[in-house]
Amino acid sequence: MSGEKGSGEIRCWREIGISGDLSCPKLVDIIHCRNCEEYNRAGRRLFDREIPEGFLDEWTKNIAGIKGADIEETLSVIVFRVNSEWLALKTVCLEEAAAIRPVHHVPLRTNNIFKGVVNVNGELLLCMSVADLLDYAIEGQAGQPAERVFQRMLVVRIESERYVFPVDEVLGIYRVCLSAMGEPPATMAKSPTSLIKGIFNLEERRIGLVDEDGLRRTLKRSLLS
Repeated sequence: MSGEKGSGEIRCWREIGISGDLSCPKLVDIIHCRNCEEYNRAGRRLFDREIPEGFLDEWTKNIAGIKGADIEETLSVIVFRVNSEWLALKTVCLEEAAAIRPVHHVPLRTNNIFKGVVNVNGELLLCMSVADLLDYAIEGQAGQPAERVFQRMLVVRIESERYVFPVDEVLGIYRVCLSAMGEPPATMAKSPTSLIKGIFNLEERRIGLVDEDGLRRTLKRSLLS
């Protein structure tokens, strides 16, 4: 095919080709311009053209911005109730939500926090009472038991340590916007036994986000007492 516009760019398919007046003699043999070498060369030139100045920088910033927003925006947590308190723990710490199982006391070791050992899938795990750790109440918190409530045992792993603790109800796993996370009340934050590092609202409930590192340290200390 032949034919050039004033800019020098070949667009013969628009003039004498399939999008033009069909006067190109090659059409008799190739039927359609997409079978023509000139048409294919023009297509390849689109990919070979130089990238406009600033194009790469703009898209690098856009993609980096989207990725950063994804990381910072939400946090995956499991929400559960202990007594009247609604709490949340990062799901990265959760291994399993199991049915309630017998707790076997350990002579001379069991105390108000360390309740004994529990058999979970053939493995004996330390059973701890988060309820006894939480010797304070979240301000303004009100329990809202569901119609059917099932107690559960949460199997958690914090770093390399695994524990089991019973809870009165598991609400589920949620993604929480970090921007919606508030500071715990001053009275709670100053408490030496506080394990709450943030507060957020979920379905008309006020949830306390548990500090997993603080929880691990507290549980470990209770085993040494």
